[in-house]
Amino acid sequence: MAYTGWLASMRTTAARLNLISGIWTPYTPTWTSSTGAAVSLGNGTLEGEYALSGGICRVRISLVAGSTTTFGGGQFRFALPFAAASLGAAGMSYLGTAVALDPGGAYYPGAARVLSGDAFAMALSPTSSTGSTAGEWNASRPFAWGNTDNLSISLAYKPV
Repeated sequence: MAYTGWLASMRTTAARLNLISGIWTPYTPTWTSSTGAAVSLGNGTLEGEYALSGGICRVRISLVAGSTTTFGGGQFRFALPFAAASLGAAGMSYLGTAVALDPGGAYYPGAARVLSGDAFAMALSPTSSTGSTAGEWNASRPFAWGNTDNLSISLAYKPV
């Protein structure tokens, strides 16, 4: 069911209440690459869940790479359960958090963003020691991804 806000004269149904209740609902996000070679989950795991409440969609996405996972040629994109509403000005984004873990114990913090009107989330982090340049995560950023590496995204946005 597509998301629509609660409007006057709408019937109360179980499906409608579930849609706006704030209860976490599982969904399977699609993982794609922005350009170049496609990503492939292989024997990795990808899961997501969302909760709608008060016109806001909260999303959690988790990827754990397997031994046959491939990471593509462009920036990682993760489909949202609902497209994001447009924001007031060009270049504005909905923001959240992202973290990547290399099994050796190194954590890489980042930001998650959804551009105005988009239907996918991307993670990004600084690519320089001063933090002045940010880049979206891909096969080699924030590190060279491999088996058992994982990524988590958490964000909130206004759905269409």
